[in-house]
Amino acid sequence: MTLSPYKILLSPVGRMGRKDFWIGFILFCVVSVLVNFILKQLGSGSTLAFLISLPFPFLVLHICYAVYGKRLHDMGRSFWALTWMIVSILLVSIVIMLSFGGSEYFSEFSKYERKADIDPAILEAIIERYQTRLAEGVPILRGLLMAIIGGFTLWCGLSKPQAGDNKYGPALT
Repeated sequence: MTLSPYKILLSPVGRMGRKDFWIGFILFCVVSVLVNFILKQLGSGSTLAFLISLPFPFLVLHICYAVYGKRLHDMGRSFWALTWMIVSILLVSIVIMLSFGGSEYFSEFSKYERKADIDPAILEAIIERYQTRLAEGVPILRGLLMAIIGGFTLWCGLSKPQAGDNKYGPALT
């Protein structure tokens, strides 16, 4: 039995089989690409783009919990696995950014009381000095994030369901 797109993307309750998970994952990717395309077309200075972009991160997070969460439930696991995956993404991002000049960048600014007190020429020099160094970490960060997300997605999409009923609902037929 295939679930409706609404149930797949917006309801975090119950269980979801492998087929529905992959359908949900594809729908999630399509929605993300579509919203990003619309935002790009509207432009960064657009009020409408701003209003659309405000709830978008929360919608993405909710869809993740709905799609991945129901699949985890079918495997007999709780949302905690997804929460730890999201936390690991944040931690890896922070560590990579700090490792590639981020900590020195913040240290440079901590020498000044307020941003307004910094001479514009010095401000520009600080930004320029660390911009290229921070950019060196982007490919590493992208690779690590893709590995974490890809590995988690494959684990969810390929794992066998828990046989029989579990605390998250009846077995799927």
